[in-house]
Amino acid sequence: MKRIFDLDYADYFTIRGKELLETIRTSEGRTLMAETIITTFPLLDGISNPETAAAFSADMVTLNTFSFDAPFIFGYDDRDFSAYGNLAGYAEKIGEKVNANRVDPDYIRKFKRMLGRFIGVNLEPVPEGSDYPSGLHCSEENLMRVKELGFDYIVITANPKTGVTSEGIRQGILRAKKILGEDTVIVAGKMHGAGAGNIYDESVIESFVTAGADIILLPAPGTVPGFTVERVGKFAEMIHRHGALVLTTVGTSQEGATESYIEQVALMAKMAGADIQHSGDAGVSGMTPPENLMRMSITMRGKRHTYRRMARSAHR
Repeated sequence: MKRIFDLDYADYFTIRGKELLETIRTSEGRTLMAETIITTFPLLDGISNPETAAAFSADMVTLNTFSFDAPFIFGYDDRDFSAYGNLAGYAEKIGEKVNANRVDPDYIRKFKRMLGRFIGVNLEPVPEGSDYPSGLHCSEENLMRVKELGFDYIVITANPKTGVTSEGIRQGILRAKKILGEDTVIVAGKMHGAGAGNIYDESVIESFVTAGADIILLPAPGTVPGFTVERVGKFAEMIHRHGALVLTTVGTSQEGATESYIEQVALMAKMAGADIQHSGDAGVSGMTPPENLMRMSITMRGKRHTYRRMARSAHR
């Protein structure tokens, strides 16, 4: 079994489900996930945030605010037209592209062929009656689209002010497992106090694993008050005991902090037992500053593996 930083371009299209989990497990805490907002102008003009994240050594790229009702990735779908001097025309072209993407069953597969990384999507198990956009819900309809479009994994979580509860996440996991089966990895949890209540309880986390989550999401040490190496380590041991993997997250806008801070968090998360380290989308313009992604990667796995991953970038 290859380690994740040894993968070639072709491997990203043959490794799925349980094999992906085993690849991560074999990598011994050296897997990097970058979360990116794709519904805003990207950090770099003409380059989508997922592409920048991949170029700076991310192994897994999560699309946040991706709507199954209106699929569109800024920096990727709008390369052939410009907003400069013609905003009305730009908006019209976006609408045309969204309509085309909506009926394209290979939309994400095409993007993945360009990106050359594992691609996931955030889904929100919001309460019934929520006015949260339907294209972002962890609904049966959207889960069927996850399967159709070929996402490698989903992240069942809570963005701020969504009202998502722990029970909502558990129900979302059950729904996803029934529809997606074993081919799509299920990540679940909350990285900070978003939604309603918290999940920082062993019984709740255990219920997520029992429901079918493959990877449990936890705040990284130093990101949420009281989350020390010892506390995260205790949760990690319990999660591993139940056969799941651990994803530690930086999603509190601290992904946009100093490189020295990123180094500390990456080291503490490694000590606590993280299998995957995540850096969020609240740095600048919908993603972690690229230098912070690279700094996290170097701290996790050294310059050799970081530079090799960066050299084996997209556009193959």
